[in-house]
Amino acid sequence: MKKNLTFGLTFALCTVLFSGFVFAQTDNKTVSSKGSLYVISAKAGGVNYVEGNVISTGKNKKGGLLLKGDTVEIGDKVSTGANGKAEILLNPGSYIRLAENSSFEFLTTSLDDLRLRLSGGSAMFEVFADDDFKIVVNTPKADFSIIKSGVYRISVLNDGSGKIAVWKGKARIGEFSETEIKGGREATVNAGRVAIVKFDRDEKDALESWSKSRAKDLARVNSRLQRPDLRNGLISGFGASRWNMYNSFGLWVFDQSFGSYCFLPFGYGWSSPYGYSYGRDIWYFRLPGVIYSQPPPSGGGGGTTTAGKIRIRPPMDSSMPYEKIQTRIGSGSTEGATQSPSSTMPSVTVRPPEKRQRVIDQ
Repeated sequence: MKKNLTFGLTFALCTVLFSGFVFAQTDNKTVSSKGSLYVISAKAGGVNYVEGNVISTGKNKKGGLLLKGDTVEIGDKVSTGANGKAEILLNPGSYIRLAENSSFEFLTTSLDDLRLRLSGGSAMFEVFADDDFKIVVNTPKADFSIIKSGVYRISVLNDGSGKIAVWKGKARIGEFSETEIKGGREATVNAGRVAIVKFDRDEKDALESWSKSRAKDLARVNSRLQRPDLRNGLISGFGASRWNMYNSFGLWVFDQSFGSYCFLPFGYGWSSPYGYSYGRDIWYFRLPGVIYSQPPPSGGGGGTTTAGKIRIRPPMDSSMPYEKIQTRIGSGSTEGATQSPSSTMPSVTVRPPEKRQRVIDQ
């Protein structure tokens, strides 16, 4: 009797603790009807990969090991050791991948104006960006604005100089400077002095090779997303105003079987900035027409976050929530693309997105 009572109390306590854990995990994410399979998020800061010694320190917490699945908040400083590297989610579709002996922190996590500081070392950036969705990277002696989708490496040199190498895309020195760096060129900035030279994109070191390999693996994860398991989670998340098609290029989807987030684009026929095709997009899941054609409710969720404050992004186009984005950013290779929007959503009366120019500059 006593033994049974003890077992019952232990079971009840575990149930309460588990329920609290699930609630905490779903506060800013949406779990599908089969919650063990997928988690949906539109936030920056998720830790998607960690290897070796990586620590995180912040104002409201003691320093400790950074683990896969943690969230990096504004003001948290992430530092890698001599054998460490890490992949952190930026706005949906974009990643920062830290090399060894490197450190960074978020200044904002706004989806349409994300800012961070790279205080040491080197990092690769795989990025979706345009005039409305840029990423600004501060270094001790230089600031860089990533203004076009592509692949970038930003480093802090021994003398504090900032260096950016544009593998694909386009960047700007500072936020308002007319000095732009295009694909195949790198710029070194120190105290206002700028030197721009060409570099060989065929020569890759360990960081650059690892970043490309991760991009390839994550594109494969996207292609394995299953409609029956993820569709209900997408619908419930939209109904709870946790995401909309106005404030980003897509969504983060955590695949439990792979153990990482992958990118689910809102546009049809997209490829990653590295050029790897996405086999799944939002149209593949045949969601209710209101999700594709209606703006988010006034005062609802899904806004962008700056220093903890929520602001609602206004509709960008009256006919299609992401048409402006789709037109500017375009689609990549259609290899592995799914059914067209017109065949998956015949009830939607708005014009479906068209395939456009490539995502990145060559």
